[in-house]
Amino acid sequence: MTAPTLTSCPQCRNEIHRVLFAPAVVIKGSPLTGTDKKIKEYEREGKWSHAAELADKEAEKTKRDDLKVRALEDYKKAGYNFDKYDT
Repeated sequence: MTAPTLTSCPQCRNEIHRVLFAPAVVIKGSPLTGTDKKIKEYEREGKWSHAAELADKEAEKTKRDDLKVRALEDYKKAGYNFDKYDT
């Protein structure tokens, strides 16, 4: 970046333009666990109740709120109706 700007290639004498590239993308957060991958696989296959049950069990073990929300969403996609339990 500090080198003097070249206007033409020293070998072929064609015009040169400097091209800047964006830095690599950094993904924050914890890496996917084996269970996370299995839940995603079930969701891709449309096995919502399997995904929900696995997410629910993992949320209980690890106390991860994101998995609790995901389990609830998957249960709803599987056709479970939780509205009747709201008071």
